[in-house]
Amino acid sequence: MPRWSVVRLIANREVRDQLRDRRTLFLILGLPVVMYPLFVGIGLLFVAAIKEKVFVVAVAGAEHLPQPQPEAVPPPVAAVGGAAAAVAERHARTFPPLVTDGKFDPRFLENSPDGGSLTVKLIAAPDEGLLDRREADAILVVPADFVAKLDRGERPVLQVLGREGEENSKIAVRRLTGAIHSWVERLKSVRFARAGLSADFDSPVEVRDPQTGKAADKKVFDELRDVLVKTIPFLLVMWMLTGAIYPAIDMTAGEKERGTMETLLISPAERIEIVLGKFAAVVTMGFGTAAWNVLLMLLVTAAVQVYFPHTLIYLPGLAMCMLAALPLAMLIAASTLALGIFARSTKEGNYYMVPMFFVTLPLAYWSMSPGMELDGATSWVPVANALLLQQRLMAVRTDPFPWQHVPAVVGSLVLCVGVTLWAAVRQFQRESVLFREAEGSGGGWSLFGRKK
Repeated sequence: MPRWSVVRLIANREVRDQLRDRRTLFLILGLPVVMYPLFVGIGLLFVAAIKEKVFVVAVAGAEHLPQPQPEAVPPPVAAVGGAAAAVAERHARTFPPLVTDGKFDPRFLENSPDGGSLTVKLIAAPDEGLLDRREADAILVVPADFVAKLDRGERPVLQVLGREGEENSKIAVRRLTGAIHSWVERLKSVRFARAGLSADFDSPVEVRDPQTGKAADKKVFDELRDVLVKTIPFLLVMWMLTGAIYPAIDMTAGEKERGTMETLLISPAERIEIVLGKFAAVVTMGFGTAAWNVLLMLLVTAAVQVYFPHTLIYLPGLAMCMLAALPLAMLIAASTLALGIFARSTKEGNYYMVPMFFVTLPLAYWSMSPGMELDGATSWVPVANALLLQQRLMAVRTDPFPWQHVPAVVGSLVLCVGVTLWAAVRQFQRESVLFREAEGSGGGWSLFGRKK
C-alpha cells in the first residue's frame, strides 16, 4: 500500500515547482485573464457596431408600390361611432404602403437580432453596379404593374438583389425580406377584407408553441444560453488539457533531461508513490486551470449581465459542472503522465501529446452534436459522457434529471483512469523506459516507430 503522506509530500513538491515556472503560470493563469476580456470586448464592440450600422436599400420603382392615403377628416361628434366604423372599414380595405416619405414604414421593421437600420435610396431603374460600387447593400425591384396585379387578385413579384458572399449585404437582405414579409401579411389581410373574409382566414388553427409571446431579445438570450451550455464543457476540457500537458511533460521527460529523475528514484519513496504524487500534482494543475477559467467566466458574465436583463448562465448547474469535471481531469492527468514517462525528452513528449488532441477533440465535438443526450449508450463513452453530463447539469429543463446514467459515467471514467494510471506505474517501474536517454540516439523505439 502506498504511504499517502509520502504521496502528498511529492505532490506538494511538484506543484511548488510548477508554480515557480513563469511560463507555466502565464499559460495557465495569465493567458485566460488576457483572453476573456479581449473576447468580450471585441464581442461588445461588434454588437454595438452592428446596432449602429445603417444599411442602404436601393428601391427601383417605389412609385409602383401602394401609396399612402390622405388622413380622413374627423367626423362630427354626433356621428363619431358610424364615421369611425366607416374609416376603419376603408382602412381595412386599403393596401398599406411599404415606403412612406422615402423611408420604410416602421410598422414593418421588426426588432431583428441582426440589428442595424435600413435607409431607402430611390432609383429609377435596377442597377447592380450600385452593389458592386458599394453604394447600396441591397436592391428592391418593384414591377410597374404591382398594384394592378394586387387589385386583380394576382401575385406580383418583388425581386431582392444583394452582393454574393458579403456580410453587410446578407444582413441588409435579411432585414429587408423580414420587413417585406411583415408587409405581405398586412396585404393578405386587406385581400381577405375585400373578399368578406376574416383576417385569419388562412390560419384555421392557432398554434401556441413555447416561443409564443416571448420577446425577441428573450429568444436571442435563450439561444445564447443553449450555445453556452454546449460550449462551456468543451472549453473546460481544452483548458484542462492545457493545464495538464505541460506540467506532466515537465514532471517526467523534463526530469529525465535535467537529470533529477535519478535523485528522486534513490529517495525512500516507492515508485508507485512517486507516480501517485505526480498524478495528484497534474490533477491539481489541470483541474485548477479549469476552476480558474470558470471564475473568470463568472466575472465576465457578471460584467456583461449589467447591460442585459436576462440570465446567461445557470450558476448552480455551473458549480455541479465543475464537480463533474474532476473525473475527466483525473483521466487527462493519468493519460498525460503515461505518455510523458515513456518520452525520453520534452520535445518527444510534446509529440506524444498530439494524439491526446486527436482522441479528445472528436469526442468533444461529438458531444456538441444536435440532439445528443446522456442515455444508456452515450453514458459509457469516455470524455463525451462527462461533457454530456455537464451540459445536462447546466441546462434549464423541466424533465427529470437522468440520475440512472450517472453510475455508468463515473464507472467508465474510473475504469479508464485506473487503466491509464496502471500503465503509467508500469512504465515507471521499467528501467529501460526511465533511462532510455542513456541508450544514445542511434536506435530504440518510440510511439512513432523505430528511431534512427
